[in-house]
Amino acid sequence: MSPAVGLRGVQSWLRHLDDVDLELACTEHPAPEAGPAGRSVVRLTTCAAAVPVHELVELLLLGADRVRVRLDGCGDADGARAHLAPVLGVLAAAGVDRLSVSEAAVTEPVTAGPVLRRLRHPRGLRRRPVLDAGHMPLPRRQVLGLPGRPGRDLPGEHLDPQERLVAAVRALVPDGVAGLDTLASPAPQLAAQGCTACGVCVQACPADVLRLRHAGGVTTLLHEPAGCDGCGDCVAMCPQDVLTQTGTWSWADVLAGPTAAVTTLMTARCERCRTRFPTTSGDRLCPVCRYRRANPFGSSMPPGVLAGAGR
Repeated sequence: MSPAVGLRGVQSWLRHLDDVDLELACTEHPAPEAGPAGRSVVRLTTCAAAVPVHELVELLLLGADRVRVRLDGCGDADGARAHLAPVLGVLAAAGVDRLSVSEAAVTEPVTAGPVLRRLRHPRGLRRRPVLDAGHMPLPRRQVLGLPGRPGRDLPGEHLDPQERLVAAVRALVPDGVAGLDTLASPAPQLAAQGCTACGVCVQACPADVLRLRHAGGVTTLLHEPAGCDGCGDCVAMCPQDVLTQTGTWSWADVLAGPTAAVTTLMTARCERCRTRFPTTSGDRLCPVCRYRRANPFGSSMPPGVLAGAGR
């Protein structure tokens, strides 16, 4: 079985430690053991361009004092920069500098055979042990079956990635910090003029951040930007083509956690099919059931009926 792409193993290892200066190197890096001493080095199971960003930020909450992603040996450095740039921009705007990208190459002159090599570097760099993100070590007390100190709680894997990212950033960013009100988040601002409260957009949302709230004769379509990654499925699937994106929520709004009302309309519950439908006249049947009651045999006669009636 191939190792997982994510950082769950690294998170499980970190949750029992404190103040770890962590350095992550891509799986294709030629020499991750070269670098400043004192850092815990972990070789990723994939390129940094594919590392889940929410799991990367969560490392800062699970025991890592700093996290450096090393791109000097990355096979897709441009893709990794583009992948990490949004979250790095958010943390930088909030004054959080604990997550960074390192692109300075570290040379390793070979002074011995292929087995034993020695690093000679002006700054005194020396060979470091490298951990494997897919097979992280267990605490010694856990291996021996001895009780140890309880570790920090790991984030729930059932949660949506964007929801986990927002929760991690919210825990790292101080309240009321300036600079995030002009920084756009992935979450779109939605509007729905002419909504029929059919609920298709709610069912289409893969992150489950849209819902219909019914209170008396009023129905409101609600949107939770904190868990929205801007996939656009709700807009694309709207059968009435009335759900549109009017802008983008800022990171300040997303971290504040508002639930936004997309639209509000008067509705009633159909007495026949029990679905909600928009109305302002007090109708008791939805348009479909009203038509079926008025036309129990449909809008046209079955084929051949009129021809056979004249015989």
